[in-house]
Amino acid sequence: MRSCLIAKFAKLLRWRPTAKRSFAISSVARRSWLGALCPRHWAAEPNVAQYPYDPARAEQVLDAAGFPRKQDGIRAHLTLKCSTEEQARLIGAAFQEQWRRVGIQLELRPLELATLFSDVAKGNFQITYQRWVGANTDPDFFEYAFSSKRFPPDGANRGHYRNARVDALTDQIRVEMNQERRKALCSEVQKILADDLPYLPLWFNDVVSVHRRSFSPLDLPSTGNYNFLTSLHPNHSR
Repeated sequence: MRSCLIAKFAKLLRWRPTAKRSFAISSVARRSWLGALCPRHWAAEPNVAQYPYDPARAEQVLDAAGFPRKQDGIRAHLTLKCSTEEQARLIGAAFQEQWRRVGIQLELRPLELATLFSDVAKGNFQITYQRWVGANTDPDFFEYAFSSKRFPPDGANRGHYRNARVDALTDQIRVEMNQERRKALCSEVQKILADDLPYLPLWFNDVVSVHRRSFSPLDLPSTGNYNFLTSLHPNHSR
């Protein structure tokens, strides 16, 4: 399960790309990995742009991008739409505090799931926090999430991201049968996404199994899918 922020800064607020990057380096997730695929995935590309947690650098980037602090100390106002789930609201509150330190006033707007999904599908949001569930089994999901042909309701490109090179690459990924060539295509897509930041990947949730000893050893896949259940059987010797 991958948690991420989806932002439409550039379209709604005409933010410069450098301003978007300031959110990456001032975000709550202190991590060394920024990628759409988990590090152990066969197609994961480790050499992508990284944005270490650095509020001071974020301040510099925002100043350079033309968003200085005003007299009240605020640079801009943004709205984060999330679900009413407690975890989503707590994470939103953490972002609110982190971004306040660099001069961004973030309004949290918790919504019931039906309303939230309707707004996201229509593009009626500035920022939203969501989770991908089971999205990393096959990199074919790049086309579903990032191709300009996949704006809702025809896909999950909820930020209305558009990049002609990504469109071409994701089309090739869907038909390429050679895994090494497919991995090279996926690597290029991941490098572009880490630079453009249509989504800001945050973290992967741990998948933990608690099961009886009488079952055979479980090999939990790093992608978080449940295919291992097909080979699950009791071990009667225990």
